[in-house]
Amino acid sequence: MRPLIGVASSAFYDSFTDTLFQDAGRGIVETCWQRLCLTGKMLRHIGLAGGLAELLSVRGTAEEIDAVAAKYDGFLFCGGADITPSLYGEEADGSGETDPVRDEFEYTLLKRAYEKGKTIFGICRGQQMINVVFGGNIHQDINRINPDWKIHQSPYPMEGYSHTVNIIEPRFLPLSEKREINVNSAHHQAVNRLAEGFVVTAETGDGLIEGIAMPDYKKGLIGVQWHPESLADSDPFQHDFFKMLVEYSAK
Repeated sequence: MRPLIGVASSAFYDSFTDTLFQDAGRGIVETCWQRLCLTGKMLRHIGLAGGLAELLSVRGTAEEIDAVAAKYDGFLFCGGADITPSLYGEEADGSGETDPVRDEFEYTLLKRAYEKGKTIFGICRGQQMINVVFGGNIHQDINRINPDWKIHQSPYPMEGYSHTVNIIEPRFLPLSEKREINVNSAHHQAVNRLAEGFVVTAETGDGLIEGIAMPDYKKGLIGVQWHPESLADSDPFQHDFFKMLVEYSAK
């Protein structure tokens, strides 16, 4: 039977865009369209990898979220707005617009999915949320720390490469002999203090964390900072991340 993957995305909802078409600025409409397109690519590549994907609502009571965690074999946590700094014990200092409703839903769901032994894969914000849930924190604005990190803000649709990352722990990535790969990038936040129990799987040459994993979690608890869904049509290695998600979820 094909494993069922729940995809937590803001493609159709953000708490700060509830009034989207009452005040439909061009920038907001373009952002929502971009997220919709990226989510569509994720769903398609999960299907091509042999899984069944369903988009999740980002609202729910504790009981409803627990039921969601029980229903699916694996979960994909996607990109989107900045994570509310209070979730990692900080005041806003460089963070942009946040989505507290989505944050609360995903924070709770990720914890419940882990408790139930489900496969968890995070992309971009999803990797950051994994780190926050397990006690780490994030850089609120990487450009304040190192101006050279501006290369991490590629324009949509991110179908080209913007920089390389060094592979530190290939056993947690769908790799063969690769020790350096080309990736895209679209973020101004990133993992800072790594959560206990995790290892860095990939990083840039100047030390920005690009991939994390929990080695002792047998069902797969992995994150990457780049967007493999935007590269997967032309780069088989990037598609292999979705195969990895499906294969772990099927165990």
